[in-house]
Amino acid sequence: MKILAIMGTPRKRGNTYKVTRKVEENMKQLCNVEFEYLFLKDVDLKMCSGCFNCVSKDKELCPLKDDKAKIENKMMEADGIIFATPVYCENVSGLMKNFIDRFAYVFHRPQFFDQKAMILATSAGGGLKDTLDYLKKLQIWGFGTPIELSVIMPPWPRSDALQKKNKKSIVKASEEFYRKLHEERQPPNFMQYMHFKFIKETSKLGYLPADLEFYKDKDEYFYDTKISLSKKIFAPIIMKFAFFIMKDIGPKEN
Repeated sequence: MKILAIMGTPRKRGNTYKVTRKVEENMKQLCNVEFEYLFLKDVDLKMCSGCFNCVSKDKELCPLKDDKAKIENKMMEADGIIFATPVYCENVSGLMKNFIDRFAYVFHRPQFFDQKAMILATSAGGGLKDTLDYLKKLQIWGFGTPIELSVIMPPWPRSDALQKKNKKSIVKASEEFYRKLHEERQPPNFMQYMHFKFIKETSKLGYLPADLEFYKDKDEYFYDTKISLSKKIFAPIIMKFAFFIMKDIGPKEN
């Protein structure tokens, strides 16, 4: 089993790395697992220019030539992926944000259905909830609901109580991630299903040809699974409301 830890920290031996290493140590007690650390500071991943080519046309039309394809291949080859970042100014680091921006097309055309995800954030105190809430959106990439781990690491001596709390959180998340890695594909939660329905419907407008091609042979979801009756009933209602709200920013007829 292979885990790819994508490190959004510019400090190679900082708190985020130390916590991720603790996850590795715990998981190696549970199963035979190989960890690979990919530090975004060390790879050639240029700043997203916002050209929108990857979303609207094809990811291969990104004008930036760097290591993105290699990173994507590593992700596809992994069984699990840990997205690890320190909290900077109440959110993910700049390195992690640019990484996510460069994979913008995956929000439209998910592909990581055979991988499971853990989102990991460390902070001196605040911002953990906002950071994890943002990283949680990566479930839309195909991972499903990620395992969450947040750890407070203040820049002063930590009390025994805090150290015990952190250790308990790390052990718990490691065990949950281990179990998650052995799960089969799950039915989507409501947010994941709504995302599928929304992008599929908007693709029919024809303004994003890459989406239109991707969704043309997908009916109920990205893969064969059971969709609950409640989702099938309420999704169209919410869709109509969403399109009504968007009517002022949607495409206009000539």
